[in-house]
Amino acid sequence: MDPSFQTDHGNTEPAEPEDEYSGSQPPQFSEVRLRLVPLPDDGRLNVVGESHYQEALAVVAGGRTCGATFDEHIPVVAVLVPEPENPWDENAVRVDVLMGNRSLKVGYLSAGWAEDYQPELLELRAEGALGTCPARVTGGGDKYYGIYLHVARPEELRSGGDPIVAETTATGVLLRNDWSCTVTKEEEHQDVLRAFAPKGKQEYREVVASLGFCTIRGGKYAGGRAIEVRLGGKRVGQLTHAMTTRYGEIVARFAEKNLAVTCEAYTTRTAKGVEVELRMPRDPKRF
Repeated sequence: MDPSFQTDHGNTEPAEPEDEYSGSQPPQFSEVRLRLVPLPDDGRLNVVGESHYQEALAVVAGGRTCGATFDEHIPVVAVLVPEPENPWDENAVRVDVLMGNRSLKVGYLSAGWAEDYQPELLELRAEGALGTCPARVTGGGDKYYGIYLHVARPEELRSGGDPIVAETTATGVLLRNDWSCTVTKEEEHQDVLRAFAPKGKQEYREVVASLGFCTIRGGKYAGGRAIEVRLGGKRVGQLTHAMTTRYGEIVARFAEKNLAVTCEAYTTRTAKGVEVELRMPRDPKRF
């Protein structure tokens, strides 16, 4: 995405009046209780009212001073929270920054944009979710901290959901569960898999798998890498060369950002022992 592209127009009127506060407020954290859904990020949108949240932005930035270029701005994940109950503007959209299992209030969308974005975000909240998007922090030092968002226009939010990621947090991503993907080498890890086997009369057991990389030890592709599958932090198998080719770039991209990559999965009992099947996104090369 071209960082110079902006969806923001000239309206910078804050959703809450400038005279509501006399200076920066103490940091205001909120518990994240809803699912987090990544929004399409092909645009740039300014945030307003940051002068009221300088202490919070300093926490987000870790007290660092940002440079003047895009690459020197601090990348974060923003949460867009619709606030129809806001006494100052019933169309308000609050901007938080995700920090672990909590979010920290850092500003608002301008009144003009909030009116357009809020209906889409309210629909999302009715489904038990909040929208997130990449964002970058600017300033620090002898300048005010600021923040801007990478998010698509309101009319594009519902039609262009992320085809790869179902949920995101500050530390990891959960991939979409469009179709099944077989795991190999489970027979070597039955001691681990037994702890995740279906219980009682269950035909299958739902689990969450984490994905990384391992070295292929034998066969045609020996010495190459495969996507390793773990349950509870312990290895239970790996993907085939074909599936590693399909999903390797996705896993690597998030791993390079120090994000844990997870996916839904389920275990079953078979004549060969306990086996695990992953739920993964559609083939990224066939979108």
